[in-house]
Amino acid sequence: MSYLVLARKWRPQGFDDLIGQEPISRILQNAISQGRIAHAYLFSGPRGIGKTSTARILAKALNCEKGPTPSPCGVCISCKGIVDGSSLDVMEIDGASNNSVNDIRDLRERVRYAPAGDRYKVYIIDEAHMLSDAAFNALLKTLEEPPSHVVFVLATTAPRKIPATVLSRCQHLPFRRISSQKIKERLRAISDSEGINISDSAIEMIARVAEGSMRDSLTILDQVSAFTSTIDESEIKDLLGIADFRILSELSVAVINGDRKRILDLIAELADRGTDFKSFSKDLLIFFRDLLVAKVVGKAEGLLDISDSEIGVITEILRSTSDDYLTVLLSEMIKAESDVRLASSPRVALEMSLMRISFLSTLRPLKEAIENLESLMAGHAEKGGEIPHEQQTTEVRRQTTDSLSSESLSPAESDIRELLIKKIETINHPLSCRLSGAEIRLDGDSIIIAFNGGAAIHADSVKKNLRTIEDAASDLMNRKVSVRVDITKKKTTRKREMTERLLSEPVVKEAIELFEGRVIDIIPSENSDNGGRDVQEDVR
Repeated sequence: MSYLVLARKWRPQGFDDLIGQEPISRILQNAISQGRIAHAYLFSGPRGIGKTSTARILAKALNCEKGPTPSPCGVCISCKGIVDGSSLDVMEIDGASNNSVNDIRDLRERVRYAPAGDRYKVYIIDEAHMLSDAAFNALLKTLEEPPSHVVFVLATTAPRKIPATVLSRCQHLPFRRISSQKIKERLRAISDSEGINISDSAIEMIARVAEGSMRDSLTILDQVSAFTSTIDESEIKDLLGIADFRILSELSVAVINGDRKRILDLIAELADRGTDFKSFSKDLLIFFRDLLVAKVVGKAEGLLDISDSEIGVITEILRSTSDDYLTVLLSEMIKAESDVRLASSPRVALEMSLMRISFLSTLRPLKEAIENLESLMAGHAEKGGEIPHEQQTTEVRRQTTDSLSSESLSPAESDIRELLIKKIETINHPLSCRLSGAEIRLDGDSIIIAFNGGAAIHADSVKKNLRTIEDAASDLMNRKVSVRVDITKKKTTRKREMTERLLSEPVVKEAIELFEGRVIDIIPSENSDNGGRDVQEDVR
């Protein structure tokens, strides 16, 4: 008898055998017990988590000689026929290769006939999202109102590609990834039953690589069991090209500490081993993600699928870094993984990406920098020393605010505008923004705020805050000051008139004729007070 791979040999045969899909098992068992069987189901979820197996179990539960029953016997003719694929009434259709409208038309013709020997006809359409739009449209009516003896089960890994018209006609049961703990328990039970000598660390690594897929984990176990009679972690790494935890941890430490020579040495070691850098960059990305999660949560035990010794290494790494720094590193690693995956030279791309990320070690959080700067300035002030020029920014800002309230201040007229705006900014920031568009001048004991042109729209708002401005100005001038708001209008001349006047000038006309040019724009002189008669012409 030919060898049967573990994924097929250990396929679940009943609802109780389904690993990690307990809610869905309960829903289907209750539906069968209560006689509330839907005419169409949609099973969605990642690969290898039991969608097709559940569809077969449902078919057995409906057609078992003792059924419909939530616990099919598995030994009757109907159950055996479904298991070995010989049943005429349970048909599995590959949606990828039978996706045309003609295939669906044939299916519609067949569903009208009664079952050959079972209670129900069950149509299992795998990878249903691969059906064409025309095929989906042809299936709609049959899917909504099939004969009473027909049950449809659509399985897909991409539920978003299923049209809404189809989703509305099915009971949607989303399958979830299987936890690593349950995969490890299942692998240990199967290994013991099959006489496979495999260590716990190797099982942990298989469960990690499988990423929630039971079928993938059994396929890997099948592969490594053929490779060696005694399976441990090293064999798994060599056979599957899995990144060594030591390399991942040492490389992460080198990146965190900015040790660029160590980064190059470790990548050279990976190259000597023949490592797939695209796969390694993904493993490194996941490692940084695990570091961040462990740092945020505060512990790695029970959170990550790693051994006790590896938890100790991660704990040591986390002591020398912060969660905000790890967040920045992880963000950059996401970009790096994409660059390496798409690069024609993955090794160079990984080297350059990690070298670039390592320079982040020289940066410090803004909060820390400000605290250090303020502490340094305070120390200089206590000693009476002079603060270096590059450290004066914060001090100048503080002194400016203090100076505005100083009683000895008597600003010159040329400084009144800037000082008043700064004073108002500490009281009412939006008001200071409106004042920045005005002309402010001192006239004896009065301050005149003049708006012109488009800025005049702020005049009313400024008038409502005259008391605030007068108080600030009086404090600034150290005497009682009144404030007046004026709206002025400068004489303007329409550009059309200016253009006509300009073109009438003999010199301009001669220049245009000589150079075959034309007038592009006319800009009034800044110092012009004659209604725009003094202009700067842009002639091309």
